Amino acid sequence: MDKIKNLFVANSIKTAFVTYMFVCILSALVLSFSLSKFCQFGQSWFYQKYQPEYEALVQYIEMENQDRSNGQGVLRYYANDIRAFLTSFELAVYNILGVLSIACYPVCFMICIAVTSAMFYKRQMQKPLEILGNVADHISDNNLDFTIEYDKQDELGKLCLSFEKMRFALQNSNMEMWRQMEERRRLNAAFAHDLRTPLTVLKGQSEMLAKYAPKMPEQKIIETAQVMQRHIIRLEQYVNTMNNLQRLEDIEIQKSETKIANVIKQMEDTADTICKTKKLIMKKGRCDHAILCLDGSVILQVYENLLANAVRYADNVISVSVSVKDDCFFLNVSDDGKGFQAEELSEAIKPFYKSSDENSPEHFGIGLNVCKILCEKHGGYLKLENRNGASVTAVFKEALKIELG
Repeated sequence: MDKIKNLFVANSIKTAFVTYMFVCILSALVLSFSLSKFCQFGQSWFYQKYQPEYEALVQYIEMENQDRSNGQGVLRYYANDIRAFLTSFELAVYNILGVLSIACYPVCFMICIAVTSAMFYKRQMQKPLEILGNVADHISDNNLDFTIEYDKQDELGKLCLSFEKMRFALQNSNMEMWRQMEERRRLNAAFAHDLRTPLTVLKGQSEMLAKYAPKMPEQKIIETAQVMQRHIIRLEQYVNTMNNLQRLEDIEIQKSETKIANVIKQMEDTADTICKTKKLIMKKGRCDHAILCLDGSVILQVYENLLANAVRYADNVISVSVSVKDDCFFLNVSDDGKGFQAEELSEAIKPFYKSSDENSPEHFGIGLNVCKILCEKHGGYLKLENRNGASVTAVFKEALKIELG
């Protein structure tokens, strides 16, 4: 019973097939019956044509046989079929009509089945099969930028919908894979970009040791070695972190009690190496004795990126100011260069952005984007503006103030 009900479910190819077959059989019966009746009518026309002559002949022979029977004469017999009156041509036509009246049934059924099959294929099968064929061609060519549109809700419609879901899933998978590749490219660029500053510091310190070590005081050598050691440790930590990352946004902020004086000291050591040809002005405010809950390595990474940008664009002077306000750590790096263009104030923080006049192959266009991400991960933000040159402020929020002297 359930199978019978399923057969007549709406929007089903099975229902359409049964309907077409029913119409086919009904049409074949009506057509064959009509043709058979037409052929019989043609045969009856010959009967009607020769009926008077046939009846007259029969009557005459019957009268003659009656007379001869009384006189004991020889009886005459009349033809028992009207076909005896037909000409040879009429007889051939009559016989053909007789054959057609029987043969029209199988012929009509075959014609109706052929026509119905063609109509069923054209209306129910052709369009979805062509769509699925085109879909297969597009997918084989790795072209997923299309949509499958087929409004019928039958089995082939559901199949087209399944193909559309598969296409959408493949497209999303490809987009995700492309996004991951772009993110990996962005991560590698950020990795290469941020390695340059500590490597520059190490290079400068090592050159200074190689050149002036015999003449340098022991304390200065120890301080130089400590600077190099800090940057080496930072490089090791940075490499280990980047190896475990899939995205920059996956960076985890490791907050701990940090003396701002130590952070400022490392900033000054880095500036001594990077700002050799520029004048550096360091403004410390009243935060030398502050102890905040911060991720010092993240702050230094942001600082080095901002300082490297300032050195590249400054004419003569670079200003660095640090301050603590409302449990937040503020870091501002400014230069006396030409400043940001109007477009750059909103676009420069995007990954791989380069201004139209930027032609340095060493500049990846990733530094400010990395700074923005790190500030936001630390609960803060990055602000770009022009103050007689470019000025970038990095804010690190959610910093728990422990002591401020």
